[in-house]
Amino acid sequence: MKTFDDFIKSIKDLSDLNIDDSENAFDQILSQNIEKNKIIDFLISLSKKGESVDEIFGAVKSIKKKAKIIKGFKNSFDTCGTGGDGSKTFNISTICAIVTAASGICVAKHGNKAVSSLTGSADVLSELGININLEKKKIIECLKKINLCFLFAPNFHPILKNVADIRKEIGKRTIFNILGPLLSPVECKKQIIGVYDASILVKVAEVLKKLGTDCAWVVSGNKEYDELTTTGKNYIAEIKNNTIKEFEIDSNEFGLKKSKKEDLIGGDSKKNAEIINGILKGDILGAKKDIVLLNSASALYINNKIKNIKSGLEIVNETIESGKTFKKLKDLIELTNS
Repeated sequence: MKTFDDFIKSIKDLSDLNIDDSENAFDQILSQNIEKNKIIDFLISLSKKGESVDEIFGAVKSIKKKAKIIKGFKNSFDTCGTGGDGSKTFNISTICAIVTAASGICVAKHGNKAVSSLTGSADVLSELGININLEKKKIIECLKKINLCFLFAPNFHPILKNVADIRKEIGKRTIFNILGPLLSPVECKKQIIGVYDASILVKVAEVLKKLGTDCAWVVSGNKEYDELTTTGKNYIAEIKNNTIKEFEIDSNEFGLKKSKKEDLIGGDSKKNAEIINGILKGDILGAKKDIVLLNSASALYINNKIKNIKSGLEIVNETIESGKTFKKLKDLIELTNS
C-alpha cells in the first residue's frame, strides 16, 4: 500500500496521481494523521505541478464521504468562484446569487469566509445582516419560501476545519480553492464557476462531468478574474448534454461598456456590503452594476430561462430597478434571523 511519502514523491516527479491514490492522499490529509509540514509540501508541490482531473475528482470523493448533504434541491443553482485571483473585486458572485434568485431561479449559494482573498461571501453576507449559521431545517425553509439561501461551507464540510490553519499558513491558492465550488451541499446540477486561471477551465468542466452536472459554465474573466468580466474577453468551458465546449464572449457584444480594473475594486466586508446595497437599491450604476448584470444574465441562460445573454441583461436590469432584488435581500435577512 502506498504511503503519503510515496504520493509526495510522485507529485515532485511530476507524475499525476490516479483517482484512488488522490482519494487516499486526501483521506490521510483530512484524518490529521499526517505531519503538517508534509501536508504543506504536498499541497504546494501539487499546485506547482498543476492539479489533474483525476486528482481533483479523487479529492472531491474524499471530502464528500464526510459531507452533510441536503437532499431534494438538485435543481437549484450555485454561483461560486474559486477565489485566489488577487483581483480585489467586490463580492460579485454573492450579489449575483441574490439577483438570480430575484429573477426566479432557486439559488443555493455555497461559500466560505476569506482564505486567499480579502473578503469571502460569508464575511460580506454576515455584514449585511444575514445569519449564515443555519440549521438544515431553516435552510430548506429559505429555499422553499424565497428561492435563496446561503450554505456556509464549514457547516457542511466540518472535516475541512482540519486543514483551515494549514491553508492560511500557506497563504496562496491551492487545490482547495478549486474544490470549494465542486462541493455543493445540495449537489446542484447547474452552476457557474469562476476560476482563477484560464488553464484549468476544461479540467474543472471535466470534473463536473464526472459529478453528473447537467449544465454549467466554468469561466475566467480576461484570464485574471474568477467570474465573467467587463474588462475584456471571457473564456468559458461549457458542459451541456455531457459534452464540453470552449468559447469566448466579450461584454461589448451585448452593449455593455468596457470597464477598467479599478472600476471593480471592492474593499473589506463593510465596504463590499455598502456596494451590494448600493447596486440592489439602484444607487450604484456603471461598471459595478454592469458586471453584476453580465454574470446574472449568464445564470439565467444556464438555467434555460433566456435564449441569449442580451435579453437576459434586460431582464436582470428590470429586476434590480423594480426593487425585487433589494426585497430579496431583505427577505433573506428576515428569514434567516427568525
